[in-house]
Amino acid sequence: MSERQYLLDKTLETWKGKRVALAVSNEHSFTGILEDFDEEVILLRDVVDIAGNKAKALIVKIDDLNWIMLL
Repeated sequence: MSERQYLLDKTLETWKGKRVALAVSNEHSFTGILEDFDEEVILLRDVVDIAGNKAKALIVKIDDLNWIMLL
């Protein structure tokens, strides 16, 4: 595991169950509760996009993330 992946895993583990915001491919922003993650994807639940559209869940490839922040 690279140092970069270790830092990401360690940070996301502490954020599990908390509300986060993220940007995907520099075009779409979402908020939701961080449900789970692995080396390839992040799973959010109770998701809302920037336009206010709601979804039960969202899976995002980590490679497509521009940023993620804890709210």
